[in-house]
Amino acid sequence: MPLGPSETEVTLVYDWSAVPQHIRDHVGFPPFGPDHLTNSLQHLAELVAVASSDSTNK
Repeated sequence: MPLGPSETEVTLVYDWSAVPQHIRDHVGFPPFGPDHLTNSLQHLAELVAVASSDSTNK
C-alpha cells in the first residue's frame, strides 16, 4: 500500500493451506526467523530498483 511518494507498506504472506497437517505440525511456526523478512524486503528493494532503472532507460 503506498504511504507516500517514496514509501510503501509491504506484507509478506505464506499460504500453507496445501501443506498436510502432519508436516505443518512437524515444521513449527513461524518457520522462518526475523532475518528472513529482512532478506525478503532487501530482495524486493533490489527488484524495484532494477525495474525503475529499466523504465527510465527506455
